[in-house]
Amino acid sequence: MSQLSKFLYLCAIVLLAWLAAKPHWPTIKEEAKNFYTAWQQIRSSDEGLYPGQPTEDLEKPIPRERAITAPTPAAELPAQVTKEGDESLDPFIKEARERALADPEAAMQWLQEQSTGAERLRGMLEVVALWAADDSETALLWLESNAQGLARLETLNSGVELWAERDPNAAAGWIDGMANDASKISAAKSLASTWVRSNPAEASAWLDGLPNGPVREEATSALALSWMEIDPESAVQWANIQFSQSRNVQMINHVVEKFTRIAPEKAEAYIRNSPMADPALYQNYIAEFVKTRAADDPAGTAEWLQTLPESDPFQSTTNATRVMQVWTETDSIAASTWLSELPLSPERDAAIVGFAETIQRFEPGAAATWASTISDPTQRSEQLTSSIRNWAKRDPQGALKWVIETELAPALKESLGREIGVD
Repeated sequence: MSQLSKFLYLCAIVLLAWLAAKPHWPTIKEEAKNFYTAWQQIRSSDEGLYPGQPTEDLEKPIPRERAITAPTPAAELPAQVTKEGDESLDPFIKEARERALADPEAAMQWLQEQSTGAERLRGMLEVVALWAADDSETALLWLESNAQGLARLETLNSGVELWAERDPNAAAGWIDGMANDASKISAAKSLASTWVRSNPAEASAWLDGLPNGPVREEATSALALSWMEIDPESAVQWANIQFSQSRNVQMINHVVEKFTRIAPEKAEAYIRNSPMADPALYQNYIAEFVKTRAADDPAGTAEWLQTLPESDPFQSTTNATRVMQVWTETDSIAASTWLSELPLSPERDAAIVGFAETIQRFEPGAAATWASTISDPTQRSEQLTSSIRNWAKRDPQGALKWVIETELAPALKESLGREIGVD
């Protein structure tokens, strides 16, 4: 289309638009006049807010106080207004609480009918919190007779904890009468961990009176771990006495693990400086300390072991194996890189054992390859045989191919072939 055609086409459109608007021209003029009047009113009411207008009448901003405000004396503060109920609660929990205040047993029955699973448990815990605060024994008796499954354990724990805060001796008497099952264990653990925070002597005396068995063992661990948060060294000393009587290895391991996480320097100093007549107890302390430290900082723990003299109680090939097991589980690449830079030594061989044992289920070929680099011939043969035996259980063809293609002593190749099942 030429430029002249475009121009004529545009003129035609404009002419048609003018002809269409002509009958409405008076109305358009009137609306334009109204718009202009409104605009003038807006400008006059906001004088000074636009560029070029005077600003002297504007309020100046008040400078902000830059010092910390002093607290108001307590005597001048208004009394807090306590509201009935909690508007932030969701409707289900709010109704459960209201029913509990009126009749907690009926509230429990209502929960059994209205909900299941996690929602029911939430509601039951709300009811227990109110019921046990008023009458712990009745609440727990109802739970013992009516609650089932996970809700039974969780609500019993909550109820016992509330009771232990007010009257631990009464709670202990009630627990003693429970049937010997997981519910009693759960209740005893809750009592022990709560009671020790207010009176460690009474709590430990109660534990000493329990008969030997799983209830006492589990409650002992719970008490020690709770006590660790308040007074780690006292808790450790108490745990040592308990270990000498019960030989509860799991309890002492949990205690050392928590001690190491709470205060690693104090835990290390305690192990170095506290005489332990029981060799098994001492070895448990060392093993758990090293494993816990390695879980938090594997590279740092590995380097730390390398700097220790041979006479140090923490320096051993067993600990080198432990550290590498923990490290390989979480970061096999970093562990293998660090391992590849170690000079030949018994500690390196021990670390390879830890690496190979851990990587076996992920990369059996890597486990066998690393085992073949152990410098001690006897240890190399033992670890390589173990790696090939485990590999052959899942992939005999892969294990056989590795043995055939790897440069090994003929006698060792033959021995490994027999492990695979090849003569």
